[in-house]
Amino acid sequence: MPDGANTDNTENTEPEQDPGTAAEQVNQEIASTEVLTWWRSLFGFGGPPQPHESGGGGAGGQFMFANLEELDAVIAKWEEERDGILADRQAIHEALDGIAEPAGDTMSQFQANASRDSLSNMFQHNNAMLRYAENYIEKLYESREQIAVMEDGARDQMRSVRGSEA
Repeated sequence: MPDGANTDNTENTEPEQDPGTAAEQVNQEIASTEVLTWWRSLFGFGGPPQPHESGGGGAGGQFMFANLEELDAVIAKWEEERDGILADRQAIHEALDGIAEPAGDTMSQFQANASRDSLSNMFQHNNAMLRYAENYIEKLYESREQIAVMEDGARDQMRSVRGSEA
C-alpha cells in the first residue's frame, strides 16, 4: 500500500459514467417514464398523472448538444414519438367506437362498460403523453433558436477577427 493511503476508504471509487449522446439520454427518459407509468398502474397508484420533469445527463441536469444537427436529430425523434402518440389516439377512438354489448344481459353490459372505462383511462394517459411531448418539442425548438443565434454570433465574430488580421 502506498505511503499515506487511506485504508478506510469508503469513498465511491467507481468512475463517473458518461451520460451518452443526447439521443441516448432521450431514449432513456422515454423508457424510464414508460416503466414508471406501468409500475404505478400495476400497483394501483392511479389517480391524476404525475408531472414528469426531466433534465438530462449533462452538466446542471441539462441535455448537452454538440451542434444543431444533433439537436435536429433529437427534435425529429421527439416528433416521431408525438406522431406515434397521435396514431395511438386514433386507435383508441376506433376501439371506443367499436365497443358494443354482445347481449342485453347485465354481464354483457358490465363488460362493455369496463372496456369503455379502460379505454377512457388509456385516452387520458395518451392526452398526458401528447401534452408532454408537445411541450418538450417546443422547448427543444426554443433551445435550437438560442443555439442558432449563438452560432451565428460566433461565426460573425470569427469573420470579423479574420477580417482584421488581413
